[in-house]
Amino acid sequence: MQPVDAGEAREPEEDLGGLRSPTLRLGREDLAALEREHVRARGRARRKLMEVESLLDEIGSEVAASEESAVDAARAARAEERVVKLCAEAEKKAMEAARVGRRIVELHRQIDGCECY
Repeated sequence: MQPVDAGEAREPEEDLGGLRSPTLRLGREDLAALEREHVRARGRARRKLMEVESLLDEIGSEVAASEESAVDAARAARAEERVVKLCAEAEKKAMEAARVGRRIVELHRQIDGCECY
């Protein structure tokens, strides 16, 4: 047997006719599935947070427009209604982002608890 150089990649060990534990193989597959789900969850969380940020920007714009048109009561009332609607939507998106964040934490715990390395 020759030593492996740091620059060379190690070849995977042969299965030796199926002597490896099927439990180990299933554990590795479970870990891979958890890691894939983790990546997808991070992407969902990022999208939700971007949606919340966009809604908050819209709210800021509406508030600024409302302040500018405070003289016109009808426009101010419409702007206030829109701000209330946007706030409710932002709250909903924030709750969804929090749910996805909790799922990410759960996935981390599952990955850390997996003994298939």
